[in-house]
Amino acid sequence: MKTHENMRIMKVQQARKINFLKGTCLFLTFSMFAPAAGASGSFESGKITSFVSANGVSEQCIELAPMPKAHYSKHDRKTQSDYCSIDFSKAALCPKLWSTSPGTLIYEIDASKFNDDYTQFEQQHCAKGHHAKDAAIDKLASFKISVNDRSTSATYAPSSWTYYHLSRYFKTGVHVPVAVYRSVDKQIHHERVVKPALSIIHGRHGLKMLGAGWSFLDAVESGQDMGSAGRAVLTGDDKLVFGTLLDNQGDRYSMTFNGTRESGWGMGQNYDFQQTAPFLALRSELPVADAIKAGVHKARSNPKMATKLPADIEPAQVAFWMNDLLEITLLDYILGQQDRIGNIDYQWRWFWLDDGKLHSKHAKSTEVPTALAEFRPMRLKRTAINDNDAGVRRGYANFTMKTNMLNGLRHYNPHLYKKLAHLATDMQSKGEIFQWFVNSSGLSEREITAIAERTQKAFELLVADCENGNLTLDLDPSRFLYSAQEIKPMKEYSCRPQ
Repeated sequence: MKTHENMRIMKVQQARKINFLKGTCLFLTFSMFAPAAGASGSFESGKITSFVSANGVSEQCIELAPMPKAHYSKHDRKTQSDYCSIDFSKAALCPKLWSTSPGTLIYEIDASKFNDDYTQFEQQHCAKGHHAKDAAIDKLASFKISVNDRSTSATYAPSSWTYYHLSRYFKTGVHVPVAVYRSVDKQIHHERVVKPALSIIHGRHGLKMLGAGWSFLDAVESGQDMGSAGRAVLTGDDKLVFGTLLDNQGDRYSMTFNGTRESGWGMGQNYDFQQTAPFLALRSELPVADAIKAGVHKARSNPKMATKLPADIEPAQVAFWMNDLLEITLLDYILGQQDRIGNIDYQWRWFWLDDGKLHSKHAKSTEVPTALAEFRPMRLKRTAINDNDAGVRRGYANFTMKTNMLNGLRHYNPHLYKKLAHLATDMQSKGEIFQWFVNSSGLSEREITAIAERTQKAFELLVADCENGNLTLDLDPSRFLYSAQEIKPMKEYSCRPQ
């Protein structure tokens, strides 16, 4: 159900001035107790920052209320706040002109070099169709709108912020970017971003799907397309479009983690994904250390994989990858992700143990930092899933479910398993997390019901294997950071945690 941008506001919490991008922007923060504009459901108690466009249209950025039992770092909270401090009128807006879906890249610039005219920067540096960060002070965020026309790729903005909050509930080691709601004056977005994008890519080959996405936004924002897909992204008496603010981190994995993808898009590449070393290890009945060796050996039987996957790869790396796969497949199963394979990234990080607790830090080089030397850290790839906008929406193909990725697993992280058990119980009993989805996620009743049902089904699959003795709760990748003499027997865990 579409509602209007002028929502019922219960209380003004704060009014403050900030100096942003060398311009002054006055904005207000609210507590909201009404459905948010442009979303199917409600953002109750979400923190709202309001802006006024050059056309006098009220725009909003919303930091969703925290999910119960979720853990948010100081960096998460700061990033949310930073995103909702971005005034689009005091930033450069460049169209994303690669891959398959449209997006807007938001840059902080030295406005004085362009006579405080941000469009000058856009005309000079965005028209090349590449990143403009080298000409800017900083890239602040990306803005993505839901695009679901027949000829376009599939993107659904609420999926990104749902992934963010649910990942903090599961306390994933896999990086999932912070995401917030944002509405934007459609006329300004059309003039500064969409029309230039269409002009730049005109006549370019190999960008058919991306071009279809920009054409869709052109039709929506110019008022030509008022079909269901177009109406789904309009709000504020059709004066605005809404989407999500987020940013990506990391470099794209090779086939070692993304799979060979030799069987083509869809079901094929999702089955290829299950022939990687960590996935094969998860399905091995051998103890974890031996399962890793067997998984690497079997994966390398594919000549293509053998060129990328070293036979002597560090077992700790494969162990962390195994855990990453458990987190990714669980999130994707519950949220109905359609487009994961090939969209998994990584960052190099140092991992070490201090007093039995796992720590990590960005690895700027291959040299061990002096301050960490005593901990004997290991330099490993930390996995990131940045592209999470093809989930949640009804009608998307849930390839994790379709290709049975949760079936036949023989090893599982006991802490992830316990969090899933508690979530399944909460969703079934319509507890506090379920109520968060109803009141604060911005999702429709049908979307929430589907998430609850998939959560329950995921746990039922795993608990059946656990109680049958096929699934062992024995995967703790941090154990591979200990020396052989330090490793202690792993405790036993119940298949039905309390």
